Amino acid sequence: MAKIRDAKGRRENQSPSGYTRLFGNIALGNLLSKVQAAVISSGNELERLILERCQKISDFDNFVTDLDNRSPGIFVATKRQIKKSKKVETRFEPDLLAFDLVHRICYVIEVKDGDQFDTKKSEGERNTLHSFRSDVASVLPFSFKIYMCSFNAPSKEAIYHGLKHKFPLDELMTGKELCDLLGIDYDEILDIRKQDQEDNIDYFVESLKNIPEILNRWGHK
Repeated sequence: MAKIRDAKGRRENQSPSGYTRLFGNIALGNLLSKVQAAVISSGNELERLILERCQKISDFDNFVTDLDNRSPGIFVATKRQIKKSKKVETRFEPDLLAFDLVHRICYVIEVKDGDQFDTKKSEGERNTLHSFRSDVASVLPFSFKIYMCSFNAPSKEAIYHGLKHKFPLDELMTGKELCDLLGIDYDEILDIRKQDQEDNIDYFVESLKNIPEILNRWGHK
């Protein structure tokens, strides 16, 4: 989980955000802007925690042209590697590609922190993943499995309803299932993010205490 204290937020003195206009308080607006920035960056941090722990592909184009000389295992390519590839031509880049060299399966995976999306966005996410598979199927000698992973969802059923039923159950994956696939420790990632949550509570409360208008409403002098 990203830390609020490290988030930049918006420069409220230059261009007040909706939070400042809502409360009429620059300090509170700045704090809530930092909260929003931290929420947005949490997804990037989650991806970083996952990639730091899995077996990453160092050179994607070299990897896909020399598959027979690789050791068995699950190897992971990132969105950036896919985008820069000269071997794979596509307008779509999923968050992760996980290559199972034993069973010759390519897992095309989008990773989300949450599990609630509007209907149009859910449908668009699925179309993007399937379009990617169509673009690369003739180039990569693998069978393909497509997954939307909601890292914090308790079950596939919860993801299914959150995505407005636009993904079938067999294309959904929990965070625990993703970590099991990649051979990494799901609980370790949760523990790391829990530490950030504790820090976020402390920072948020202390920041509120430093806003006089808030203290006045709490009865402090």
